[in-house]
Amino acid sequence: MDFDSDIYLRVREKEGRLYSDDVVGRLPDLPGAHPLWTEWRARAASAARLCAYLARLSRPLTILELGCGNGWLANRLARLQSCRVIGVDLNHFELSQAARVFAGNHRLMLLKADIFQAPFCERSFDTIIIASAIQYFADLPMLIQRLRPLLSERGAIHVLDSPLYAPSQVAEARARTQAYYTALGFPEMADHYHHHTLGALAEFHPTRLYDPGSPIARLWRLFRFVDSPFPWMRLRP
Repeated sequence: MDFDSDIYLRVREKEGRLYSDDVVGRLPDLPGAHPLWTEWRARAASAARLCAYLARLSRPLTILELGCGNGWLANRLARLQSCRVIGVDLNHFELSQAARVFAGNHRLMLLKADIFQAPFCERSFDTIIIASAIQYFADLPMLIQRLRPLLSERGAIHVLDSPLYAPSQVAEARARTQAYYTALGFPEMADHYHHHTLGALAEFHPTRLYDPGSPIARLWRLFRFVDSPFPWMRLRP
């Protein structure tokens, strides 16, 4: 990430995204009256798909979650059979909370580090997860190039829960972001929220494992089931 985490924390506090330990321990489940309930239902659907996919691989996995935040997803992945997870983030506040809340999960390790300087050896991970985090990296291809050597021979990077735009959508998306953070009282945050296109991943020949625009996904939403509005992309070495 390319900014001091202090502004990020102040923004999250204003948005109501800094939760108590009790709430973090129950994520992605929130009471129906919670203002972020719909968002977390979408995250729950993504997490369930991801966990089912990884479970079907039927082999031990060492997983890196980049941008793990309060650790709810890293903890869930580390509960899968034969999975060991390292969660990495620059946000000391939420990492400390994750260490408290999920202290009993001995297959979960948390590390405060910049991924471009993290001391990982090549081929350290079978799976790398970037969930709701690519928007905080200015150069997505550079990030993927950094991560690819860390993958084992059969490994894959999974990008999910983040918008990927058509080129024609970027200017409007940037304007919305600027208006949102200005209204929130943190206009400077817009300079640190990046809008990546699907084309940014093209050189890595991604496979789309979930498409929110597919007929099945649209039918699912028609029956008022909440699901992710963002694609799930898999990139292999």
